[in-house]
Amino acid sequence: MCSRRLLLQLIGISISLGLSSSMRVSAQSVGAKLVITPIAKDFYVYTTYNTYKGTRFPANGLYVVTSKGVLIIDTPWDTTQFQVLLDSITIKHQQKAVIVLSTHFHEDRTGGLSFYRAAGIDTYTSVSTDSISTIKKFPRAQYLFTRDTSFVLGAVTMQTFYPGSGHTSDNLVCWFPAQKILYGGCLIKSTKDQTF
Repeated sequence: MCSRRLLLQLIGISISLGLSSSMRVSAQSVGAKLVITPIAKDFYVYTTYNTYKGTRFPANGLYVVTSKGVLIIDTPWDTTQFQVLLDSITIKHQQKAVIVLSTHFHEDRTGGLSFYRAAGIDTYTSVSTDSISTIKKFPRAQYLFTRDTSFVLGAVTMQTFYPGSGHTSDNLVCWFPAQKILYGGCLIKSTKDQTF
């Protein structure tokens, strides 16, 4: 598992990835509902949009293509994009999504859990996320974990890590040790972001 010190060292890498993909997305996204941007071999940031307090905002997720299927981190925000994301992955990579993991309880992370579960995809969240989702009557995952957990799919290993409360009390980050990629989700935001 990565330590808190290593996590802090990697935040700079994650911010750089987020900012560079945000610049590419903003150039492509005028009117788009789903934008997919490669960030490394087999790693893709996908961006969907929704309206928050009258303003259109993007929400980034990540998917990883492996020899055993696709791992999706966080679900699309726009409900019309749940199936579109799956179709895009199938067409682009000739692979099916097999795991969806949500990093915290907000709608732009868990909104599609029921949809993906009904589609036969294994869905995961932490017990903490599930507790909040239950109270708020948000979609819930099929499988829960209580502590930092490793997922192995094909040759890809992903480690979840709870760094403590940040964006939400339940926010997780995901670390891919072989690729040295940190997915910070909503925990890591641009200083220009006005929503936190």
